[in-house]
Amino acid sequence: MGLFDKKNCDICGEKIGLLGNRKLDDGNLCKNCASKLSPWFEERRHSTVEDIKRQLEYREKNKNAVRSFSITREFSADRYHVFIDDNKGLFAVAFNMSEQDNPDIVPLSAITSCRLDIDEQRVEEEYKDQDGESRSYVPPRYNYSYDYKIKLGANTPWFDDMDFKLNTFSVKDHERAKMMNYEQLASQIITALTGAPAPAPVYSNGMMNQGYPQQGNMMNQGYPQQGNMMNQNAPQHGTMMNQNAPQQTSGDTWVCACGATNTGAFCEYCGSPKP
Repeated sequence: MGLFDKKNCDICGEKIGLLGNRKLDDGNLCKNCASKLSPWFEERRHSTVEDIKRQLEYREKNKNAVRSFSITREFSADRYHVFIDDNKGLFAVAFNMSEQDNPDIVPLSAITSCRLDIDEQRVEEEYKDQDGESRSYVPPRYNYSYDYKIKLGANTPWFDDMDFKLNTFSVKDHERAKMMNYEQLASQIITALTGAPAPAPVYSNGMMNQGYPQQGNMMNQGYPQQGNMMNQNAPQHGTMMNQNAPQQTSGDTWVCACGATNTGAFCEYCGSPKP
């Protein structure tokens, strides 16, 4: 058979289009059958045809669990919702609780771990010199953004994690109210799912700024601040509040637009003349 010969799905028997094949360990799967698998399932390529058939049988039975699911508590993030049925001790994480979406209904007792993971990204802030060239501040300044993800472990036959993001768009460092809301929501979700207080968040990418604000204490914890600038809208260094333009200081020193303090006629760091 040629490389581009059409194949048949080993589950439903239908012809598979040119770009519609989903490889299995010992066969082929069409897009339609693949769409019926659990959204948390990640081992498709290492699964056999029989593995997939068993999971699709489970997914059909899961629709009955969806129909009988009674929402007693619901926690809403930007896209995902956490649904809990306290009467049956079940939960689901999904966009919607409907038979069409068919979210996996999982026992609360199957949860093995649950925590908040905060991913920090930073971008260096630059300024334009008199020649229009981009320059770094001295010392460097950074703009920070954050993403909030629930890392949820579960012991099920088909998947062992149900990780999901609370936010759709990254949260900027000056959006303090949003930061508090996401952390509080995470704490509520973790406590509801585990019955225990939420542990401290885990910080990804090294988290250059130690003392990231925790629930309820965000305005007093140096987040992400350099020096003691608690009320600035973006990270600053030392006492450099308004140094986007040259400033005159006491004595014979002067401050360049790049943030460097100088004594001569030209900036020692960027070469700009003294104003």
